[in-house]
Amino acid sequence: MEPLGPVFVAGCPRSGTSALSWAIAACRGYWTSAETHFLYYLSSHGWLERTYTQSAHEGSWIDRHKVPLSEFLSCIGDGLHCLIRTRSGNRQWVDGSPENLLVGETLLAMFARAHIVHVVRDPISVCMSMLTSGFAETWASDLDEAIRTWNHYAREGTRLEAKFPERVTRIRQEDMQASPHAVASAISGRLSIEDGAPIAHFLQRARINSSRDRNSYMDGSPLKTAVETELDPREFITTHSGRIRNHTAELGARCGYG
Repeated sequence: MEPLGPVFVAGCPRSGTSALSWAIAACRGYWTSAETHFLYYLSSHGWLERTYTQSAHEGSWIDRHKVPLSEFLSCIGDGLHCLIRTRSGNRQWVDGSPENLLVGETLLAMFARAHIVHVVRDPISVCMSMLTSGFAETWASDLDEAIRTWNHYAREGTRLEAKFPERVTRIRQEDMQASPHAVASAISGRLSIEDGAPIAHFLQRARINSSRDRNSYMDGSPLKTAVETELDPREFITTHSGRIRNHTAELGARCGYG
């Protein structure tokens, strides 16, 4: 069976999006590579929608030829889809850029057959992973920014789930570790994958989002070689878990974290 469409595995950084992308790409007919990022930059801040609005005034080409926004976006998506397929060996592609969640609604309009897999992870674990990652982002060195980032992604992800229940699937990072076969079954059902066993097999042998396992990153990626920061997990939890829970309580409950 031909894969339905591109798959965006997205969610807060340090939640396991990279590993799950590679797990899905292990299935027949699917492919992944380095994170695109350009899809986010093209779609962020309503840039494409503003381009359409500013170009659709009376007498313009868009006005004269009666091009609706939906067609404008889908045609741009068609071009990008063709570009990526030239590199994928004509296999369906999976993009693991975490930030795609923040432009999910535009991406769903651009790619009519696309599906978003929203990966969530306990905010305490995410914040601890952020602060030990060695990455250059502000959330890697500031706990308040790490908390804000988790809330931002969780808020947008739950909004997308509610608005597009047939096109957005939530997966918990903890289930990727504890119940890989259930995760594989859930994803296979939503994507109409005939054999989801490769997903479970990949998740069983991968240390999901471990700060010491970079195997799911592309060779040459700066994420693969970032110098990690030492942090005592028990001390971190004792010192900061109450604060993190307090500031993520509402969205944490929606995502299944008490």
